[in-house]
Amino acid sequence: MSKVIFHCDGCGKQEEGGFSNDAWHKPERWFQRSDDDGPQIACSRECIDKIAAKSGKTGVVLPV
Repeated sequence: MSKVIFHCDGCGKQEEGGFSNDAWHKPERWFQRSDDDGPQIACSRECIDKIAAKSGKTGVVLPV
């Protein structure tokens, strides 16, 4: 089976995602939010803040 590598938009870290229910999902404990510009993916709360600072978007992410 192929694998999907997720890329943190904050620090550039890369990690393999998980596969379940016939779909690929971000790595556990990573964060993701989406808006009209597409998804933003972060490996940590610190990277959420980095992404928010450079994009001018909110740093609010639900802990799901």
